Amino acid sequence: MSGFTITDAFGNVASGGGDDPPGAGGGSVKCCYKLKGTEFAVKWNYYDVDQWHKGDKQMLHGEAKVSMPQSRMPDDAGARILEVHFFPDRHVEFQFPGQLLDDARLPIVDVVKWMKQYQTQLDGRYDEREDQQFRRIARVVASAWLKYRMTDRDDLEQYTYFNLLVNSRFDAYPDAQRVLRAAAGQPGTFAKWALSLPGHVRSELANGKFVAVATPAIADGLLPQPRVEEKPHG
Repeated sequence: MSGFTITDAFGNVASGGGDDPPGAGGGSVKCCYKLKGTEFAVKWNYYDVDQWHKGDKQMLHGEAKVSMPQSRMPDDAGARILEVHFFPDRHVEFQFPGQLLDDARLPIVDVVKWMKQYQTQLDGRYDEREDQQFRRIARVVASAWLKYRMTDRDDLEQYTYFNLLVNSRFDAYPDAQRVLRAAAGQPGTFAKWALSLPGHVRSELANGKFVAVATPAIADGLLPQPRVEEKPHG
């Protein structure tokens, strides 16, 4: 994302953000603006970095309406912080008063860090730079939210591991699909299932030897196209 603006019903405008990769930008602050009311319009610019590097330097634009419940204004001016959260389906949520914390609703950065323990396997499967790998993982986390509204860190870590290092279609496995559909309302359910899988089931998943079931579709345009996988190292 390359910056955003917030406009209230009275024409007041605030701006924020920078050249932020998915999941980043949390804890940063822009000062000082005056916004009024409970109805707002948010506009932002964004681009596909992988396409940009290929010469397709197209800046895209998003817009969303946000309704925020009336809330008490903190007496301390330093506590009057508006948190702005962007989601993969392009809706936006505010939190006021907010905090100066990197409290992402989707823990993309945490999942990227967790996947570092599998760096050798990732390098063996994907021949890509660190920034490309970051975006690959971010795309998987976003797809987990779009399909299953998954936000729990443990669930997202296991989902990403299975997607990138076992089988990108693992969620079409019947039992996986059943658990995933329940995971949004029961944080940790999918992670517990994934960590307790018997060896023969993991083999079926890795080899794709199962009768696939339908998985939730993701609307066109919500995710960038996956990068074409290059030949592994060696």
